[in-house]
Amino acid sequence: MSLRFISFLVLFSFCASSCRELNLLVVKDDIVNLNRQKLTEIPPELFDRKEIRILHLYGNQLDSISYRIGELKSLEELYIGKNNLTSLPKEIGQLENLKILSVQYNEIIELPLELGQLKNLEQLILNQNALRELPMEIGQLQKLEMLQVKFNWLDNLPETLGECKQLKFLYLNRNNLKEIPESIGKIVGLKEIYMAGSGQLVAIPESFCDLRMLEILEIDFQTVIPSCLAVKQTNRLQIIQH
Repeated sequence: MSLRFISFLVLFSFCASSCRELNLLVVKDDIVNLNRQKLTEIPPELFDRKEIRILHLYGNQLDSISYRIGELKSLEELYIGKNNLTSLPKEIGQLENLKILSVQYNEIIELPLELGQLKNLEQLILNQNALRELPMEIGQLQKLEMLQVKFNWLDNLPETLGECKQLKFLYLNRNNLKEIPESIGKIVGLKEIYMAGSGQLVAIPESFCDLRMLEILEIDFQTVIPSCLAVKQTNRLQIIQH
């Protein structure tokens, strides 16, 4: 009997007792899809499935995420966008294998400090929330390649962001930023930065001149850029102004 068929039988038993109101639950070996099921909580039995690697919970009615989420140690991708979340449990920091965390289109006010424990996180997607700041611990995400924080209420960015040495794509559009930390210039592998509408920015730090791999810089027309970047624009760099 194949592993996939066994997985299906377990799923069928699971749904028969606990998921009667669900219209769709897809399990393909270690993938669970519970998108758009009008869930108000994660079915408790789900936390017994320790092999889950990818979990989709997009477009439900979740007000919170159970502390038991930390039990899913094999989880690599977690999609919980478009719910009613205002916070994340600190136990999310226990997901040591997590590579993608997407919580966009919620009302999250602040992030747990334990987020910095996600040592293998590569993508952090936080668009369309109510964040006013990012925790200093974000600098501990040494494998982070993409950070999206578009459409929030960020007043500033932590200097520790410059410690995310693997960061390549940074999306800051539509915030309330008044300045950009000089430390971002230390992220030598940054390729694309999107800052149009990111706040009352009037100048780009001189440290941006050290971003030798930078290919795209999206800014507002009134944003002042260092002269060194203007020179680079004739070579690798494309500056897009809105």
